[in-house]
Amino acid sequence: MWRWGATALCLGSSVAVLAQAHPCTQQDAQRADQAVDTLNSWNRIYDWYKRYRQCDDGGPAEGVSEAVARNFDRWETLPRLAELAKNDAGFRRFVLKHVDETLNGDDLKKISANTVNRCPANLHSLCRELKMQAEAP
Repeated sequence: MWRWGATALCLGSSVAVLAQAHPCTQQDAQRADQAVDTLNSWNRIYDWYKRYRQCDDGGPAEGVSEAVARNFDRWETLPRLAELAKNDAGFRRFVLKHVDETLNGDDLKKISANTVNRCPANLHSLCRELKMQAEAP
């Protein structure tokens, strides 16, 4: 029993250390905020995520949510999102998190409708998650 507790403590400490290993510096926050304006594809959103995810808060986070919504306006690009998300579960969670209450109701309704009416046959799992997220806020 003691070993399990010690193992859990070590794992928890490791996660905390990893989170602190890449803090969002003021310079990172400024760059992240500036880069939000270039997020016109899933590849660019993925690059932002890899570079600045530690800064995913406040203004940059709202900008990313808006960029996610605009990328969903080009629903035909959903397979590219799915490909990136399949290879990086953290990115999948990141995108889903940005389908949030900062988006206007029309964007959320459109995303939800597209998950039902335009979902490619092989992406039902992703569409189901997107629908749940779009209807949550």
